[in-house]
Amino acid sequence: MVRHGGDGWVVEKNRKPVPGAPSQTCFVTSFSWCRKKQVVDLVEKGLWPELLDSGGVEIAVSDWWGARHDSGCKYRLFVTLLDAHQNVIDKFSAVPDPIEQWNNDIYLQVTHVFSGIRRGIRFVSFEHWGQDTQFWAGHYGARVTNSSVIIRVCQS
Repeated sequence: MVRHGGDGWVVEKNRKPVPGAPSQTCFVTSFSWCRKKQVVDLVEKGLWPELLDSGGVEIAVSDWWGARHDSGCKYRLFVTLLDAHQNVIDKFSAVPDPIEQWNNDIYLQVTHVFSGIRRGIRFVSFEHWGQDTQFWAGHYGARVTNSSVIIRVCQS
């Protein structure tokens, strides 16, 4: 699900390398809130329900976000663990302070690990938002890249 605020989302090259990113490109937002949401079906991706219900998995989420040097930006991340009926089992949100204008093309990482997960998880909803702080037409907002959802099996 993609919501285009302002002039919408575009893809551009990263202004600085992002460590560990296999692709040095990013999604760039505009002057009004833009958001992208993806719901990952864990069973469809090959994880069997018994494993997900065993209490022996962790879910690590990560997202990199940044700004152009000449425009500040705002960013939000919302991650929700859902059961088979899309009911919320657990959630995480990050609403960091905005990056200010004249910022040296900075990128920041948001991470979180869900552990001790209750039985029933079947989906992960990953949603990020961004916009610029100057309200300029075009694509001067948050730059989002190298997003990940990683399922780790823990040894008991």
